[in-house]
Amino acid sequence: MHLVEVMSLMLREQNAAALAEAAPQRSQAEKLRDEAELLAIRHRETAAKRCKVKKYGGARHPSFGGTFVVQDMKSISENALIYHKPLGKLDQLSFDVDKQKPKTPKNRLPFVAAHSERRSAFAIRLFLKDFCAEFLNGAYNTVMHHVKDNLVRNRAQQHDESYYLWAVRFFMEFNRKHKFEVKLVSETTSVQTFHYVQQLSENYYDLMSTCKKKLRQWSRRLHMALLAYRELFLTLCAMDRSPDGSVRDSAKVIKSNILYVPEYREFVLTLLVNYDELKMSDAYLLDLIETQHVFVKIFEKFCGKEGSLFVQKRVRSGRRKRKADEQAPASGAATATQAKISLESKWDQATPQLSAVLQDGGEFLTNEVPFDAASDVPIDDQK
Repeated sequence: MHLVEVMSLMLREQNAAALAEAAPQRSQAEKLRDEAELLAIRHRETAAKRCKVKKYGGARHPSFGGTFVVQDMKSISENALIYHKPLGKLDQLSFDVDKQKPKTPKNRLPFVAAHSERRSAFAIRLFLKDFCAEFLNGAYNTVMHHVKDNLVRNRAQQHDESYYLWAVRFFMEFNRKHKFEVKLVSETTSVQTFHYVQQLSENYYDLMSTCKKKLRQWSRRLHMALLAYRELFLTLCAMDRSPDGSVRDSAKVIKSNILYVPEYREFVLTLLVNYDELKMSDAYLLDLIETQHVFVKIFEKFCGKEGSLFVQKRVRSGRRKRKADEQAPASGAATATQAKISLESKWDQATPQLSAVLQDGGEFLTNEVPFDAASDVPIDDQK
């Protein structure tokens, strides 16, 4: 863990892409770019000095600035309108210049992130490039495995996961810009890394709402986690462009495990919806939009060229009840129809016997004793 902390301090404010593109012989385009940057810096310094001299050197006192009269315009007292500054255009006339503007509280000011990028000397850039390449070849996977194990088991100090997020973002970007080899960053190119980074991001976002005294610190950590999350997606894009088929298959497996989970699909969109300029910086918003753009490109390619994304369709239980209700009346009607048919068949069988008895008189039973069902005398005593 201390090794990653030392490397973060050594490579602080360094651009991974600039280090990866550093070469022993500077190209003509790089020389022209450096000269243009130096010339722009000199112009800014000269302009700042000129403004400072004009502001404090040889200026008249404001009490003796003079008074001007605006013609064809009356004041409240029906006299000529008086103005204390020269006007080039009448549209510039304003009486709100000297008014005191309402002061915005500190907790309502937009959050401005102090981001600075250091461009070291050419020899130092070459040394740092060789160091990063050797670290990737020899120790990156092992070190990151032990660092994550210590973080998961709570054997590290508080907030040490920031160094892990920085290392994931910096070295994966360096590997992508230098000589892209997936085997050098295989420890952090997995679904488990996506899950861990997203879990940290959600934790930081929740702490921004609960721990308001350290709001700016949690916002910076959330920005760092977002940069690591974006670099993971950019590495997947680089794996898709790899000439090796096994690397492309590995990227497809990772994407199939990520894109089918709603938490991964809706994570960046949730951060966009919940963006607050008082809590998050403009640089964070820019990186968030770029992350969403990369994710949409990956999602579009996965659904278009590589195959189809199967979507689960939820079946409502109400429809099943309706079918059951429809089947129940149908079965009841069928039973009633069968009973009616059986009664009609019995009546058809008894009709000839009944007609013969009514016509011929028939033989009635004489040994049967009638009884009165409404009588209080028992049936056996009535026989």
